[in-house]
Amino acid sequence: MATTTAECLTQETMDYHALNAMLNLYDSAGRIQFDKDRQAVDAFIATHVRPNSVTFSSQQQRLNWLVNEGYYDESVLNRYSRDFVITLFAHAHTSGFRFQTFLGAWKFYTSYTLKTFDGKRYLEDFADRVTMVALTLAQGDETLALQLTDEMLSGRFQPATPTFLNCGKQQRGELVSCFLLRIEDNMESIGRAVNSALQLSKRGGGVAFLLSNLREAGAPIKRIENQSSGVIPVMKMLEDAFSYANQLGARQGAGAVYLHAHHPDILRFLDTKRENADEKIRIKTLSLGVVIPDITFHLAKENAQMALFSPYDVERVYGKPFADVAISQHYDELVADERIRKKYLNARDFFQRLAEIQFESGYPYIMYEDTVNRANPIAGRINMSNL
Repeated sequence: MATTTAECLTQETMDYHALNAMLNLYDSAGRIQFDKDRQAVDAFIATHVRPNSVTFSSQQQRLNWLVNEGYYDESVLNRYSRDFVITLFAHAHTSGFRFQTFLGAWKFYTSYTLKTFDGKRYLEDFADRVTMVALTLAQGDETLALQLTDEMLSGRFQPATPTFLNCGKQQRGELVSCFLLRIEDNMESIGRAVNSALQLSKRGGGVAFLLSNLREAGAPIKRIENQSSGVIPVMKMLEDAFSYANQLGARQGAGAVYLHAHHPDILRFLDTKRENADEKIRIKTLSLGVVIPDITFHLAKENAQMALFSPYDVERVYGKPFADVAISQHYDELVADERIRKKYLNARDFFQRLAEIQFESGYPYIMYEDTVNRANPIAGRINMSNL
C-alpha cells in the first residue's frame, strides 16, 4: 500500500524530505529509487538554500562585505592578488560540482557553510567553502590553491572537519583535529583532562584519552581499601564535557577513551555501551577503544584465564604507570608477583563480551598494542590511538 500511495504523489507535491524518504521504497520494478534522492537535492537547493542565501552583485562586493562584517579573515585573502582570488572563485563555480546525495547537501548547509551571525541565512555554497579552504591551506601559493580547489571539487581530497569548517573564517575554531592525551592516576590529572576536553573541543578538535593508568573500582586510596570509583565516573565527566563544548554548534564535541584489556574495570567499561545498561553508567556519545596485547590472544587460544592487574599496584611495584609496562613481555612475572592484586576471567569470555558489545553498538575500537609497537619507528611506547 505504501508503494501505491507514493506512486500517486508527484515531485511537485513532495518536499525534499519526502523525496529523500522514497529511497526506502522500491519502484514497480523492485529497484531503489536513487533518482528521488537526486531530485531531493535539487528541491532542497531550490526551495530552501537559494531563498535563504545572501546574494551580491559581484564577487568583489561579496568579499568586501564578508571581510568588513567580520565573516572572512582578511589576512588569508591578502596573501594573493585580488584578481587571482576572484578568478579562483569563478573557476570553482564553473566546475559543475553537484551534491550526489541529499544527505551530503543537508550536512554541508547544516554544519559547514558560513552563515550570518543569527544563523538564519547562508553566505557560502560548496564552491565558496572549497575556495576559502584552498586559499587558506595554500598560504599564498597560487598554483597550490588551484590544485587544492580542483582536488576538493572532484572529491579526491577532503580535509578533516575542523579544517574544512574553519578555514578562512574570522570567527572560528582551530584547523586541527585528533588530540591524544593520557590521564594519570591522580585527581589533578583527571581535572586537567576534563578542562582539556572542554578547551580542545571548543576549538574544533576530537580528543582521545587513555584511562589505563587509573586505579580500578574498589582500589585503595591512601591505603584505605575500597575507596576508588574506577574509570566509569571519569568517562561520564568527559562525556558531559564534550556534550557541552559543541564546536560553535557545528557538531557535537567528539571524544574517545581507551582502556587496556588487562585493566580490572574492562568488563564494566565495555558494558557502558550496552543498550540496556543502567543510565547511571551508560555512555551514549563517548567512543570506546580497547588496547589488546598479543598475550591476550595467546591466552584465548589456550582457553586459559587472563589476569587483570591493578594499575595502582603495578605503578607502586614497577615505578612507572601501568600503560608503560609491556604486558605481553612481563605477563608471567606480573602474575607471579604477590604484591600486585589481580582478578581473573576466561580470555574467550572476554572476547565473547567484546564481540557482543561491538554487535550492539559498533564499539569498541581495537588497538593491537604489540603489533603497533613492533612497527613503531619512533622512540617511546604507543599505548592508545585516536578518535
